[in-house]
Amino acid sequence: MIKYFDKLTDAVSAAFSKRAVDTDKLLYCVKADMDSDGCYFDVYITYDSDRLYILSGYDRLVRNKKTFDSAFDFKDFAEYENADIERLFVDRYQYTCRLIAKMTDGRELPLGRFSSGFSEKFEQFCRRFDCLKRNETPDDSALDDRHIYCPKCQRKYPDPNRRFCPYCTKRSWIFKRLLGMFGDYKWQMAAILAMIFLSVALGLISPYFGTKLLYDDVLSESGGMYGQILPVVTAMAGFSLISTIFSIGYGIIISCIAPKVVHNLRTKIFEAMQNLSLSFFTNKQTGSLMSRVDRDSNDVFFFFTDIMPQCIANVIKILGLVVLMLMINPLIALCMFGIAFLVLAGEFVWMRGQRRHWRNRDIARRGVNAVLTDALNGHRVVKAFAREEQEIERFGTRNEALYTADYNRSRRSAWFFPVQQGVYAVFNGLIYCLGVFLVLNGQLQFGGLTLLISYFGVIWDPMFFFMYMGNDWTRCTDAAGRMFEILDNEPTVKEPEHPADIPDGGLKGNIEFKGVTFEYEAGRPVLKNMSFKAEAGKFTGIVGKTGAGKSTMINLISRMYDVTSGEILIDGIPIKQIPFSALRESIGVVSQETYLFMGTIADNIRYARPDADMEEVIQAAKNANAHDFIMQLPDGYDTITGSGGISLSGGEKQRISIARALIQKPNILILDEATAAMDTATERKIQNAIDNLKQGRTIIAIAHRLSTLRDADMLNVIENGELKESGTHDELIRQKGAYFELYRLQSMSLKSIGIGGD
Repeated sequence: MIKYFDKLTDAVSAAFSKRAVDTDKLLYCVKADMDSDGCYFDVYITYDSDRLYILSGYDRLVRNKKTFDSAFDFKDFAEYENADIERLFVDRYQYTCRLIAKMTDGRELPLGRFSSGFSEKFEQFCRRFDCLKRNETPDDSALDDRHIYCPKCQRKYPDPNRRFCPYCTKRSWIFKRLLGMFGDYKWQMAAILAMIFLSVALGLISPYFGTKLLYDDVLSESGGMYGQILPVVTAMAGFSLISTIFSIGYGIIISCIAPKVVHNLRTKIFEAMQNLSLSFFTNKQTGSLMSRVDRDSNDVFFFFTDIMPQCIANVIKILGLVVLMLMINPLIALCMFGIAFLVLAGEFVWMRGQRRHWRNRDIARRGVNAVLTDALNGHRVVKAFAREEQEIERFGTRNEALYTADYNRSRRSAWFFPVQQGVYAVFNGLIYCLGVFLVLNGQLQFGGLTLLISYFGVIWDPMFFFMYMGNDWTRCTDAAGRMFEILDNEPTVKEPEHPADIPDGGLKGNIEFKGVTFEYEAGRPVLKNMSFKAEAGKFTGIVGKTGAGKSTMINLISRMYDVTSGEILIDGIPIKQIPFSALRESIGVVSQETYLFMGTIADNIRYARPDADMEEVIQAAKNANAHDFIMQLPDGYDTITGSGGISLSGGEKQRISIARALIQKPNILILDEATAAMDTATERKIQNAIDNLKQGRTIIAIAHRLSTLRDADMLNVIENGELKESGTHDELIRQKGAYFELYRLQSMSLKSIGIGGD
């Protein structure tokens, strides 16, 4: 019964059954969205142990009372003997692909066409058909794709390694999860809520003393507190003071809690980043990842320290004002609420239109910044080609667009706010007249009117706050969502569930590739069915043209990525069963892309072994031929390198990188163009140092300059991701194959500049 990749509906199963196909014996099925002629059809391609079947038609839904049933309109059917098919492969175009059957008689038969987004599953389908032809059992553990679908809406996650569904996950869920991080501070949060409530309540009571009580009871001869100004003023000042104290109190508590929560969140994000696979970082921009730790965490911090307390306070304030104003005089209160609603409605409509102008301004500003960045970073090119006038014109065009966007935005604001203030003033005057009329008729006291007007002025701040809070709410939840993306992401290369036992001495270095195929992108193999061995204690060289897949092999040996198919063994142990700690401790890598951390040269060398003493640091530097130039620096080994080692030359950084790998004392040393940035004399010294390290250590070296690898015990020649030749230098020269051509071309290049010979 079909388990992968596309399931058969009942209607499609019935269509297969009508054509004498036993659907219970079908192994795998893929569904294309076009036939071989490019017409849009639903094309099911499947096979059993004997034949391959192609069924095309239309899938549709038929209403059946309260539910829908599947139906299938048949168009065509074809079948082929598996014995007549040599292999299946995917032929890619720009936007579409074709599934091709290479027949045993040499024909290439198109089976179906599909959108390029389906290419991965068709590549997997082809591999499983090849396994059938070779009588092999495919590993389907990686195809169990239930974890990449949201259990709630059944849609596929945008990122299979991240269990976050943007289709059915609401911002409220993100915010709720964010609040859960304050769970360790329940008592503090309760104290904050109590202080906010008391602060707002006292703040609302305070105007009562300065308006209604003062005018109606203290200044009026008929009032019960006539002439007692001091107690009223004291009470008013006391309530205001206590309200301020509570505000300071909850502000202090929040300012203590929020930084701790954000600190813990930053720490968790950084820890999560360190545990993610290399593929995650190659698909993300460095600035984007830095913003997750820096800018996004600041957005969350700002929301909880400034916006959240105001939100709670303003909720309490609005509810309290509504109750108090209705208690004083319902008629005037309702009129005031009506005016507030009209003003806010106008503001809301204006804001919706204004967002378009803000968006246009942001787009124009980014255009100006892009031109400015290009001109400043490329100023040498601008000067070299005398294109100053062109850049001035290009900047002027973008700056004009920014001016237009700013002008339109400002002009719209210039007429709206005066109109809004005028409407508010007119209606406010009408309400004041109504209040005076009620006071003259004895239906309202003057103090009550002034208190209502005072409260009416207070209610605007919380209303406008909630109108504009949406931006802060969105910014916070978006920032939290991006941070949770890191926390929820799972590494593609994982620690083995049942790790193998590694001897105390670590891995010896017998490395074997067995039919290894690897793809960074589905359907575009970088390595193709590669098999070779690198013996422990031997010097193995890997040569080939740029883009042949040499560095990819190094990444696979270090298990930065997992192979797409096949297997890599070290000392007879599958690499997927070796713990990361044992693997990385046994392998030292010197990459062509060197990086030095901010710190001293000694710290950079001992990065792989922080406990290494100074004698070991110096010895590693000597073995890497770095000691002499280090001692010429102002502070020797204590010299501070800039960010990325920018104060050193490329060759100097590379030698420090080699020393960093050597101090680890690895059993397997991998050199990926380790001498690319060095002159010939320095390269020869490094080569002599490597010769001294060969004893008892497996060395795998990649180099474009074949002279570096002449003494290798075994050379592997890689071409287009395939192993073309293997042997020693002399053996490969005698074969006059791919290695001989590379060697001949380099010799001719050296001769042309007068430094080579036969």
